[in-house]
Amino acid sequence: MKKPLGVGLLVLMISSLWGAGTGLIGSKHDLSTSTTPEPCVFCHTPHHSSGSITPLWNRKISDMTVFQMYSSPTIDGTIDPVPNPPSLACLSCHDGVAAEGDASAVNANDTHSLINAPGSGGIPDTTSYPNCTKCHPGGGQFPARWWRIGPDLRDDHPVSVTYPTPSQDPDFNTPPDPVRGWADLRLYNGKVECPTCHDPHNGQPLFLRRQNTGSSLCLTCHRK
Repeated sequence: MKKPLGVGLLVLMISSLWGAGTGLIGSKHDLSTSTTPEPCVFCHTPHHSSGSITPLWNRKISDMTVFQMYSSPTIDGTIDPVPNPPSLACLSCHDGVAAEGDASAVNANDTHSLINAPGSGGIPDTTSYPNCTKCHPGGGQFPARWWRIGPDLRDDHPVSVTYPTPSQDPDFNTPPDPVRGWADLRLYNGKVECPTCHDPHNGQPLFLRRQNTGSSLCLTCHRK
């Protein structure tokens, strides 16, 4: 009975994507080509998806323990020891796989393969032929440095961290919903994750959920 539910969730997700007129098609996250004209399959699959990453993720991470999480003696929220599924979905590509001198939580075979192939599918797939130039501009061997976050998250905005309450830190604005956050900046079970600020489907600069003119996105959470 789980498979029909999974298919329904994927259809609903894709329907909302197209219905909202968002900009996935043609964006840097659109890895489809004329031979594999399926933009969704490079991230999502209705069957045999990754058990550790949602929603219906078509990739996997071999070793989650390699991530080094952000830490600070002044942070008020609790940071989980490994990234949670909403952030793992992003890091399954953005962890810096196979980059020059970079450690990686995902091996090259994981990143260049899908759990379930385009078309009729297959497990595993090593011939999905995504649009390589989206990650390798100019056809170089290594991915562009600008998208390599790497498994060392100590120099990045913390993720998988609980959003502080007013009593914990008055320098944070109180969200309308302490579990789900704002209408356009979502918390995931009360935690800040990669997709809190980034929408992988909208095609906007840096895929930000809100324009950051005057640091408006930052000031949604931070009271400065």
